[in-house]
Amino acid sequence: MQALEILLMENNFSVAFHVKQIFKLVVTLCCFLGVTFSSTVTEAGVISEKQEIEMGKAAAEQIEAHYGVLNDPMVTERVERIGQSLVAVCGRKNLTYTFKVLNTEDVNALACPGGHIYVFKGLLDFMPSDGELAAVLGHEIGHVVKRHTVHQIEKNMLTQMLAILAGVASGNGDVMAMGMVVSDALAAGYSRADESAADREGFDYCLKAGYSPYAMLITMHKLQEMAERYGNPGWGIFDSHPEPEKRIQNMHKLLSPLKITPNASKKADGGAFVRENFAGGDWELVVRETAGGNDPYYRAELLAGALYQVKQKAKEKIDPTHFIVFEAPDKAEIYYEDMQLFVVYRQDAAGFGSVGACAGDYVEKLRIWAEKVNEKSKLQK
Repeated sequence: MQALEILLMENNFSVAFHVKQIFKLVVTLCCFLGVTFSSTVTEAGVISEKQEIEMGKAAAEQIEAHYGVLNDPMVTERVERIGQSLVAVCGRKNLTYTFKVLNTEDVNALACPGGHIYVFKGLLDFMPSDGELAAVLGHEIGHVVKRHTVHQIEKNMLTQMLAILAGVASGNGDVMAMGMVVSDALAAGYSRADESAADREGFDYCLKAGYSPYAMLITMHKLQEMAERYGNPGWGIFDSHPEPEKRIQNMHKLLSPLKITPNASKKADGGAFVRENFAGGDWELVVRETAGGNDPYYRAELLAGALYQVKQKAKEKIDPTHFIVFEAPDKAEIYYEDMQLFVVYRQDAAGFGSVGACAGDYVEKLRIWAEKVNEKSKLQK
């Protein structure tokens, strides 16, 4: 953490800004060289899907050449797996989406037109759970699905044309310079409406794909905290339009109708717990430790949201035998079938001897929860 903080402060995200300028230059050139105007602008806009894909490919090549792509099969497979699970429920499945990790310790993510999604290596340390990473990727997919960058480029082109015509009429010879200034201003970032739309799309994809509904909210809180600590680069996943507080409020509005149970709550001693009320007595699971980059409350929220998704998936009955553990030397991941529920770290395992033993204790509690849910469901029929 300390090394990353020093790196971010020293670089001040200057490399990220540089690549943004490369991206804008590439897509602008592609627009002017490859797009033709007709007397009728279709509902799809000036830029066709084919041209969108070509522009995205050119921009992706520039970005990858500058940063390099991380060559770590386990990491890249995880990012690709989570990304494709979201593509399966998104609104533009016809595109060929790629998900890659840029080999830099910067903390950010971005999307190029046509389906090229990137996370920066530095981001992965701050989004350790599958749900959090899904929230980041879902937001970026949302920009692609809604063609936000393409629409911004189209506005750019039309503004430049009007500036050129106005310059010709007035005898102003510096017309292209005027157009590029306007272009740069318009391409400075997504609009408030676009960011809000990407948030809604990403939330919807995560929910449909089975990730914790709280993941997007937690991601927003953490990005806000990181922006305050390290400085906001002003683009990519950190884009501040609308303000972080407003985005968080909007996310609470999306969460409220779901009436999620179990519930996560904070404990007075700094820990947290997940609790659900049952007729025969409340069920509770305590999370005491900060681990994996998340404090106890974030971890409890992720678990509560994941258990809500287990109930949605199981519908009739939750099978207690379908809780499984994948153990590694430094952590153990708990799943219900293919859904990640919780990650047990060494910090959690004090008094258990191993992370595997601690995970086994958590699983026993989760099986008790499943039986109580099944009993309650049976009584309600």
